[in-house]
Parts: sequence; structure tokens; C-alpha cells
Amino acid sequence: MCEHKPYWRDVPLELRKQIEVKVGSPIRLANRVFGGYGPSATFRIFLEDGRTVFAKGAGLGSISENWRVLPLEETVYCDIAAIYPISPRYLGSVRVEGWHLLLLEDLRNTKKVPPWSDKLALKAVRDIAEFHLRGLSEVGKVEAMISKGVTDNWFNIKNNNDERNYFLGLFREKRRESESWLEAVIDTFISIEAEFMNTDQPWGLIHKDIRSDNLRFRDGSLLLFDWALACRGPLLFDVGFFLPSIEGEGGPTAEHLLPEYKRVMADNNINFSLVAQQSVAVAAAGFFASRAGKPPISLLPRLRYIQRLQLGPALRWSCNILGLPQPPVLNFND
Repeated sequence: MCEHKPYWRDVPLELRKQIEVKVGSPIRLANRVFGGYGPSATFRIFLEDGRTVFAKGAGLGSISENWRVLPLEETVYCDIAAIYPISPRYLGSVRVEGWHLLLLEDLRNTKKVPPWSDKLALKAVRDIAEFHLRGLSEVGKVEAMISKGVTDNWFNIKNNNDERNYFLGLFREKRRESESWLEAVIDTFISIEAEFMNTDQPWGLIHKDIRSDNLRFRDGSLLLFDWALACRGPLLFDVGFFLPSIEGEGGPTAEHLLPEYKRVMADNNINFSLVAQQSVAVAAAGFFASRAGKPPISLLPRLRYIQRLQLGPALRWSCNILGLPQPPVLNFND
């Protein structure tokens, strides 16, 4: 099942003309491109001069969130130099009533993941660390992230019956066993989760939405796109919320990858306390735990799947780093 996205034939003629002026070539044809988990407008544009350009943004059928974050993403592409070595080249933007598209370097010939190899996963965390180091000088250009929805998820699961039932429902026939496990760990999770946004850990410029659908590799190096959520936050957020998805897609575990990120940062005199590492693991698990079991969202039909995919590894990592009993195994791939 795929998201509803507009067709190229829906794009107004005036917008097409603007694109041709911006890129300096007539358009030969364009195809709708699928990817990500929302109904954004995404196209691959083939130009008469042989080049291709990727266009993304908001248009026919886009939701309010697409419209809200697109100007933020455009600002990041225009104003933050730290992303240049790790992002597609920004070529400009076009807009008419009801449409706003960003024009980007086309990454169609770059490598997608999964499958993940140990080498690629380690390179990804090293490149994220290097981006974090570059971004320290530009952190004042973005807003600070807020804690709501990040540090209160286990608290809500404990205190809201609906939230609790959505989560426990993921365990299906193992529900009774999962209830006993949750009772044993949730107070610890709540106290550790609450530590995640503390400012006595390293903060900086973060991407805030790193997953395999938002990245590619070119010549062995990481490229990130979809910068709409970039903000100032705990540096561990990017890797802490990313690593469970690597494991969920068959790659190495957080325990294997996080030390490489910490090594690069430590070489530059940036270190992370054990509490900071524990809290990002628990916060990531809580974020997915509070969402993965909820009913599907019609305009985001694959969102719950990717949340389930990340939940299992995040729970395993959280319990491991805290020395807590492991939950029943989740069948989060179906």
C-alpha cells in the first residue's frame, strides 16, 4: 500500500515553466516518485539537456503538515552550511497557488538501504557524528526541540488505559506475559525517559528524522535528505532514534554502532554520560511504543509498520542498557 501522491499531470503549467527557468532547460518528461511515509508531492524530472532533477514539496492532496514544514526545510537548505557535505544539492524552489516545490539534486544513481552491511552502518554513524561536529557552529540558526511527545510516552502508557491497551495489544497472544513485564519495568522507564532532554548533555544541530527512507550512500558516504525537522536538540537523538531502524531492517545493533559514534565525538572532546545513553534508548522505545499499536492513518498507510519495525529493537536495547528483563518478542514485521 502506497501513499496518495499527486501525478505530474496535476502540476500547473505555470509551475512547470518556473521549473524550466530555474534549472535552465525544457522539461522532457517527469514521473511521480514514491518514498517516505506521507502524501507529499515528489517527482523525478527529465530535462531536454539530459540532466534529471528531483522535485519535492506540497501540492494537490498534501496535508497541513507538508505545508507547515516545507518552508522550514527550504530555510535549512539555504542557510545552514553544515548540511552541504551530507545532503543533495539545493537548486532552488518554485511556487504557485496551491503548490510549492523544492528542486534538488537527483540521487537516483546512489545506493539505497536496506540491506545494511556492517561497513555501511558504521560509516553512517561516523558521518552523522561529523555532521554534528560541523553543526555546532550553526546551532543558533534553528529552533530548540520541545519535550512534549518525547519524554512523556511511558508516563502516558502507565496512566492512560487507551495508550496502555494500544501498546499491549501489539503482543497479541503474549498479552498477559507482556503486562507482567511492563509492570516490572515501566517506573524505571518513566524516570529514565524524563532525563532525556536535560541540557547537561551535548546539544547541537540535529536532523531529527534519520531513517533508511531519508538517506542514500554515494561513493560510500552518507547523504541525508528531508531536513524539515532539523532543530537544536540532544545530539544523541539522531543516532538513538536511528539505530533501532537499522537493526529492524536486518543490520547491526545499537550496542555495536553507538560506540563508533561516541568514538568520533570523543576524539573531538564531546562525551556522553551513561544516563544520556540510557535515556535516548528509553525515549526512542517510548516514542514507538506509544504509536505503533494505534489504528492506521489513512493518509500515512505505512507509518505504523515502520514504527513497529523500530519498536522491537528499541525495547531490546533499552532493557539491555538498563539491565532489565526483556519483553516478549514482538512480531513487528507483519
